[in-house]
Amino acid sequence: MSFLIGRLSSGADTAKAGLNEVKLKMIQSYINQYYLRYNEYPNDLNDLMQCNSVTGPNCLPIVSNESELLDVWNNRVIYQRNADGRGYSLKSLGSDKKEGGTGAATDLVITGP
Repeated sequence: MSFLIGRLSSGADTAKAGLNEVKLKMIQSYINQYYLRYNEYPNDLNDLMQCNSVTGPNCLPIVSNESELLDVWNNRVIYQRNADGRGYSLKSLGSDKKEGGTGAATDLVITGP
């Protein structure tokens, strides 16, 4: 019985890892929308939820809820804009919430544009 539960748990984590890639691609689309509106990438993910000096005080935020910026394990996705401002990376630490890992615990990194 414990073998079956372990296999089901492993299968669920594998499925979540696949969904996590979809979630990061959705966040990537929010970042790309920001770029299309303001001709630069956000300084951090909070810029997607609030007005700032780039967007002006009367902006319409791209994201209305912080949960849209979390990975499938409910952790904040790590965003880093390149030093030259021409690209960025998004990173989820996986199911173990630590650097590195294998399987569902593998870190997922997406770069843009």
